This record gives sequence, structure tokens and C-alpha cells, in this order.
Amino acid sequence: MIHSNASTGRRFGQNFLDDEMSEKIAEDLPCALQDEILEIGAGHGALTAFLLPKCAKLTAVEIDNFCIPKLQERFKGESKFNLIHKNFLQFDFENFLTKNENNLWVVGNLPYNMATAIILKILPFINSSDNFKGCMFMTQLEVAERITANAGTSGYGSLSVFVAANANARIIRTINPKHFTPKPKVNSATILLTPLEYPPLLNSVFFNFVRRAFSQKRKTLANSLSEYYEKEKVFEVLQALTIKENVRAEQLSLQEFISIFSKLK
Repeated sequence: MIHSNASTGRRFGQNFLDDEMSEKIAEDLPCALQDEILEIGAGHGALTAFLLPKCAKLTAVEIDNFCIPKLQERFKGESKFNLIHKNFLQFDFENFLTKNENNLWVVGNLPYNMATAIILKILPFINSSDNFKGCMFMTQLEVAERITANAGTSGYGSLSVFVAANANARIIRTINPKHFTPKPKVNSATILLTPLEYPPLLNSVFFNFVRRAFSQKRKTLANSLSEYYEKEKVFEVLQALTIKENVRAEQLSLQEFISIFSKLK
């Protein structure tokens, strides 16, 4: 089935996977035969072809006009395949999740220039339904390392905190540029994101606070937040939590951010 309501060009930062790596990545996905897969950016269908035998239904959301007829031709007659021609950032994922009756996995070889935005759109829902089992995405290795980074490491930032607040995250495999067309200049990686057993109840105000804390990484937390809070108040909170006054945002864990935020409110 084809649903088309997009008018787009051909270039969206996509790098198409070869069959060898597509098969390995599909094998990494821990889904069951009765589960459903939502694939973001199916491209020419290399990964799709190996995912279809693993699930009861696969819905692909593809933005590229050039890829739509290729996908339509490749999977014509495949009853488990459903294709939606749309920019995923404009796709009503919440409605799709609400209507879905099967266990759901979201998978995608994400366009490099849209990966972070797509992840930020999906993750707030990962703990909202028992049916939502998780996500497996391919991104630039640098982005994957930022997503899975721990406090005190070079890649740690507001994205790391946002992900940690919503999901368990780990890198599954690193992928050489030779497996793509066109060949990118950097390595890629696949990441697995799964629901938290006890997700913290946080809102957009908290995440705005975290972004402000990281807005000037060379400055201390107190200086980064000085536009929004009196420094003495920040120092008072840090002292109460036995955290050093000169602490920087990249040194703070998710739980420490939550504790500081709750006392500054």
C-alpha cells in the first residue's frame, strides 16, 4: 500500500546500505515474528528486505521521491509492507503508536542531517506504551557516542542527558564507510534504545534547564545558569547536595541534574 502526500527533492543526507551489512543489522534487532516494525527512511529497501521476514508487518516512512517507486516495485505484492511517502518529522508518530495493536520496534538508517531531530521526536514516547519495545537506529558514530555518553566523557552533553532520561542506550556495532553508497567520510554505528524500567517523570522545563546548563560548556554550571538563577542560589543548592561549586555541566549525572533542578524550582 502506498500513501503519498509529500513533494520533495532527492537529497536528504541519505547514504544507502549494502546487503551484507543490512542483513547483519536486521539480525541484531531483537523483535519477534508477531511484532510490527516502523522503518524510517527505507531508501532503496536494502534493510527493509531483511527486516520483513522478522515481523508481522512493516510500515516504511520515506521522504524521497526518487526512492518511492523503487520501494513500490521491489515490494509489490508483499502484504506485510506498507509505505508512507512523508517527511518523518511531519509524521504523526503519537497517533500511529496509539492505534498500533502489536508490539512495535522503530528502526532506521537515519539521514545524517536529521538523526538528532528524529530521535528527539520519538524518545518521549518510548515509555508511554507497553507495546513500544524500542528503537534501533544507525547514525554517525560521533552522534551514537554522544547519545550513549556518560558524565565526565568528551561526548557527554544535553542529548546524552535527554536520552538517559528516556531510555537505556547502547552501541551495537560500528560500521565502516565501505558499506554505503555514496561512501561517507566517517564511520557509522547502530544504537539500541529500550524503555526504562522506572522512567523519571520529567518535562520540557527540565530539558530546557539542561540545555541551558550545557550552553557554555567551558563555564561552570553557576555561570552558565547565571542568566536564569542568582549565583548564590545555585551555590547554595550545590552545597546542599555536596557538589563542588565549580562543577561544569558535563560532570553531572542525570540524577544530579534532577536533584539540582528540583531544588532550584
